[in-house]
Amino acid sequence: FLFATGDCSKWLVARKWAVQGQYAGRRYIERSSTSSKRYTAQWYSRRRYPWEPWVTLKDWRFSWNRGQILYGEASYGNIHASKVLPFHYGANVFIRQKNYHLPDCSKLDGGGWRMVRHVPAGYNWHPAKDDLQGTSVYGTPSKFMSAPAWSVNFKNTKFNEFLFATG
Repeated sequence: FLFATGDCSKWLVARKWAVQGQYAGRRYIERSSTSSKRYTAQWYSRRRYPWEPWVTLKDWRFSWNRGQILYGEASYGNIHASKVLPFHYGANVFIRQKNYHLPDCSKLDGGGWRMVRHVPAGYNWHPAKDDLQGTSVYGTPSKFMSAPAWSVNFKNTKFNEFLFATG
């Protein structure tokens, strides 16, 4: 996601998994108008508050009354909106599919490796429940880090070692 004010003076980029869902905690911001490096900010997205999620440049407690909110819902107003929207020509949300190529781990330790399972960046491990027996099959195999989780059947594949590697 790219959240930006109408004049593009305030903006941030966040991954889909950092924005969607329910949370009251630190979320990753990949880069923003205040930092070219990845950092975190305290955001809120709780079902009982229809005006959330709050997407902010800094921790919500330092942002709500200082014009640092870039996204809210349910037409919520008050100081949350009045400190930013009238001065920056509103606010916009953009999305894109950015493909991150997986590093070629198949050459590690002498090579010969075949990737059989992938889980993208996020807060959940593999959906497999086969104790690495190679029988869980799901998703579509891809070479992109941004691809959803996938696994192919490798139960009858001849091998004698596993390689576990992060992105």
